[in-house]
Amino acid sequence: MSLINRPNPVPHLQRLYQTPSHTPIYLRKGGDKFIMAGFVCLAGVGLIGSLYGATKMARGVKN
Repeated sequence: MSLINRPNPVPHLQRLYQTPSHTPIYLRKGGDKFIMAGFVCLAGVGLIGSLYGATKMARGVKN
């Protein structure tokens, strides 16, 4: 069975997360930086779009 013969990743991940570092905990693993950058980009686009729409509404522009 494949579950029995798999190596235990917990000791490695404990060392990774518990070492003193200035990097935030949510960016310590390798792929997390890519995912976080995507969310930040999406949030930035949403913020810019909503501010653009609010500015148009405040000016009274119909189209």
